[in-house]
Amino acid sequence: SDKLTQKLTNHRTGQVCENFDPGRPRCLKEHQFKSSTPGPENERVMIFYHEARVDGLVKREETQTEMTEEYSNRDDFLFYKYVEFGKRAKKFGPQETSSANKGRPINKMIQKFHRNRNKPANEDIAEIIFHVAEDKIHISYHTEDVRIAASTREFLKPPNWDEKGAVLTFNPEMHQTFQVDPMLPMNKQVELYEMLMELLKAEEKCRNEVRDSQNEVRNILDDRTKEEAASELDISVYDTERNEKAKKHRRELERQQLEEKMRKQEMDIDYLAPFLAKIGNPEKLSKQQAFSLKEECLADLKQRLIDKANLIQARFEKESQELEKKQAWYQQNQVSMGKEDEEEYLTYCKEAIFRIHILDLRLTRHKEQAPHKYMQLEQKLRNDERLSEFF
Repeated sequence: SDKLTQKLTNHRTGQVCENFDPGRPRCLKEHQFKSSTPGPENERVMIFYHEARVDGLVKREETQTEMTEEYSNRDDFLFYKYVEFGKRAKKFGPQETSSANKGRPINKMIQKFHRNRNKPANEDIAEIIFHVAEDKIHISYHTEDVRIAASTREFLKPPNWDEKGAVLTFNPEMHQTFQVDPMLPMNKQVELYEMLMELLKAEEKCRNEVRDSQNEVRNILDDRTKEEAASELDISVYDTERNEKAKKHRRELERQQLEEKMRKQEMDIDYLAPFLAKIGNPEKLSKQQAFSLKEECLADLKQRLIDKANLIQARFEKESQELEKKQAWYQQNQVSMGKEDEEEYLTYCKEAIFRIHILDLRLTRHKEQAPHKYMQLEQKLRNDERLSEFF
């Protein structure tokens, strides 16, 4: 089920709004877009059940040139991400089939973070701006409680920063900073170099996350296209006519009720009938006949209980003897047996032990229930209106 609960279309503006219940694979809650441009890389707003997402994504807004994401309750304190896209370079000749999946070129990325009270304000990043097209990275730190301005820092990327395996160089001209507190010591060149390396990694990570977001949008749209083509309604559990599970459950209940009814009918069978038939079904019984009927009926039950116990005992002994024979055979042929034979033997032992255990339980339960059944029948005979006057 696509979990779609409502779809509103404004035919005047072409705006479409879809609402979903929890349970979708990517936790989509609401999707707003224009019916004229439903595909990716167009205007849309996606709202998510952020509590169910690992990344805490609350909202994603997208246009042809921008994408904004809002987050909640993240361990890294990130709450905002903005991406500015550039235009794809036009190529002459045959177009690559995978060019559409490569994503739009990125001009700028912005990340904003909540205050982390475990860090000093002048070390706690509030905003990072990756000027991808200009090869610059700008950092703004959080403002200290006693100040009105914040420290900033800007790096220029090394010329060969995007070459794999290249040795990156650093010089003071690649960095400039504004420190609100002039009394703080200046960072050493090594510290600035390490900071730049971390920022380059952060930029690459942010770029990959943007690509993941674009792919997620495409996947969601692909899912919606498939779902719209094959809509499947959720049927209420109370709609027993259309809900197959509810129908099966109802049939099972009806079957159980029928079995219970038949069981009660069997219990209501006249237990004196076969013994009364022997003496010609007299309308009124004498005292001697009543005593005789009672004794015969109880004796018959006692014999049936004994026969059942003997039958279970015989099966128990037979299974035990066969298991002992099999175990003796295994001891004699263990050395020459193959793997399949040994597995077959182990399977047999497992099943035989299970059967023996069940028979033992049945015999024990039968011995426990037999006296109660005898006493119950005796009480029924005493209360039977045909015999009660004599007891």
